[in-house]
Amino acid sequence: MGLKKKVTTKDIADYVGLSQSAVSMILNNKTNVSFSDSTRQKVLDAAKELGYQKKKKSIEQTSKPLSKVILIMCPFLSNHYYTTLVHSITERAHDYGYLTFVAPTLRNPSTEQYYLDLMKNDLDTAGIVYLYPTSFLPEVNDMSKQIPIVNIGDKNDEITFDSIHVSSSKPARLVAEHLISLGHRKITYISTPISDIERSRSKRYDALVATFKEYGFGDDCVSIRSLSPGEYNLLSPNMLEYSSGYNLTKQILEEGTDSTAFVGYNDMVAFGILDALYELKYKVPNDFSVCGFDNIPMADMNRISLTTVEHSIEAKGREAVDIIVRICDSKTKNQPRSFVTKLEFEPFIVKRKSTGRAKF
Repeated sequence: MGLKKKVTTKDIADYVGLSQSAVSMILNNKTNVSFSDSTRQKVLDAAKELGYQKKKKSIEQTSKPLSKVILIMCPFLSNHYYTTLVHSITERAHDYGYLTFVAPTLRNPSTEQYYLDLMKNDLDTAGIVYLYPTSFLPEVNDMSKQIPIVNIGDKNDEITFDSIHVSSSKPARLVAEHLISLGHRKITYISTPISDIERSRSKRYDALVATFKEYGFGDDCVSIRSLSPGEYNLLSPNMLEYSSGYNLTKQILEEGTDSTAFVGYNDMVAFGILDALYELKYKVPNDFSVCGFDNIPMADMNRISLTTVEHSIEAKGREAVDIIVRICDSKTKNQPRSFVTKLEFEPFIVKRKSTGRAKF
């Protein structure tokens, strides 16, 4: 006995005298098309009579569209620290067959909330990697019980999910010790706005002060300058940190300073410091030494040659993906976990041409 021929939408169309496309739209309940109730019923009756069966979707077709996507929450991409992290995460994700979606929030809480709401509506997302402190920590802590979330940033004991961090105090101590060894006794720390959320900015300052005190120098050895949130928000998103360093350094030099070194909150701020010094005809490091943090690729360029602190940017990105994939592949996904991962990378200073003996 031969196999029974499978009934198609063309067979039904021929049977009821309609086009195949019309039959297909009716059987698939397509919206934004208009058919009379009698026509719809005629097609449904014919499909039943002829023994039509809808084609079952494959596992691949029925899988959630975001199940292989890792969302990367970052503030902006003008800082090469973040772009280096994004590239590292993306390359590692590709190794596992995952894709990435980058969400630059410009540190706007409402934008971050929008993305979080999207994730709540599709909890089959592979995971989220945060590259900066969230404005909604209790909410994100709760979400991490349902989908993998990894934070890359300063250590925060209030985070209950997986974290990869470098202590902000250790890098600042390395910078302070380096400058003290070169005879610097007065330095200025330049930062983007100090806030309770972005704790790393104030922690670096506190560690600079504490280190100078440990070496027997006074409380006034380290001064701090930062833009107000209002001033900061007026800057172009493409130049936020660079402009902070540039503008504040020009103000300090116009006012006069007894500092012999400037320390930027990160390398991008330090680049702004360097440009302001060069524009005003100062020589680095003869007149002023300059340090940053992060060791982004541009810091090693010959004309910049910035002394900075390395803390394994690319390795942190790879580790974040490894953590997410392990959770996704485990049997404990969407179930309570008995542990979370807390990784810490040890920083080290990279000495270049932007620092030298203090000028007296």
